[in-house]
Amino acid sequence: MTAQRYVHDILQPHVLPLMQWLPGAIFQQDNAWARTSRVSQDCLHTVTTLPWPDGSPDLSPIEHIWDHLGRRVGHPRV
Repeated sequence: MTAQRYVHDILQPHVLPLMQWLPGAIFQQDNAWARTSRVSQDCLHTVTTLPWPDGSPDLSPIEHIWDHLGRRVGHPRV
C-alpha cells in the first residue's frame, strides 16, 4: 500500500473522524513505510500517536488473542 493510498483510504475517511469523536484518544500504528511517510505524518499532525518500537509484539493486543485461540483450537475438549 502506498502512503497516498493509506492517507486517502484509511486515515482521512476512518481514523481522523474517529479521533475527533474520541478526544484524548491515542492512535497506534506500526512502522511500515506507508505509515511513517511524510504524507502520512502530515495527515496525522492533529492526532496524538503512540510510537511503536520495531518488532515489539507486546504492543499488539491481537497477538495475545492468537495465542489463546491457538491453544483452544489445538486442544479441544473431549
